[in-house]
Amino acid sequence: MLEEITINVHSSIKISSGKALYFDPFRVAEKTSDADIIFVTHDHYDHFSPEDIEKVMKADTIFVAPASTAALIRGTFGIPDERIVTVAPGDKTEVLGIPVEAVASYNPGKQFHPKANGWVGYVVTVGGLRYYICGDMDITEEGKGVSCDVLLVPCGGKYTMDPDEAAEFTGILKPKYAVPTHYGDPVGDKSCGPAFADLVKTTSPDTTVVFKLA
Repeated sequence: MLEEITINVHSSIKISSGKALYFDPFRVAEKTSDADIIFVTHDHYDHFSPEDIEKVMKADTIFVAPASTAALIRGTFGIPDERIVTVAPGDKTEVLGIPVEAVASYNPGKQFHPKANGWVGYVVTVGGLRYYICGDMDITEEGKGVSCDVLLVPCGGKYTMDPDEAAEFTGILKPKYAVPTHYGDPVGDKSCGPAFADLVKTTSPDTTVVFKLA
């Protein structure tokens, strides 16, 4: 189920549906050089990892990132402006024919991911499905307004939602599918994913939880 989605570790996500879309590549084992688009949600080392980006990028890869991260991409790799799409929360655009929406991603009550930084999650529409890749966040008003078929939601706690909060958020959005992320390694106990799945049975009983992390 959801064979087009793979998660390398943590929030290092790949969606393969006609094109290869990478989100926050991290701890990539082998060089693939196959990324059509690399989306980066924010600047932290486990989301913006130059050594892992180098493993998946190719000569014509397009990058999508918020302003602070776009500057890092430009400075680190010397990518020309025409291959960097800089987004801010609320933006809607199209990249290589794929509709992309940027959604504010932040912690309302914690200092780790301030709203003022302008960091984002993404909604991408491929293969007739809307995928919401949340980035590092807790429950936000912006997030509650997203319509999606597939929710890739962090549930490891501390820097993001914990299982209870992620299940609550899933109950608000009521997607067809939910994929728990951002737990096990390097943050969050491995039990967070199964705990989230159990809670979703109550908060959003029509949502199917699909595990992509070991």
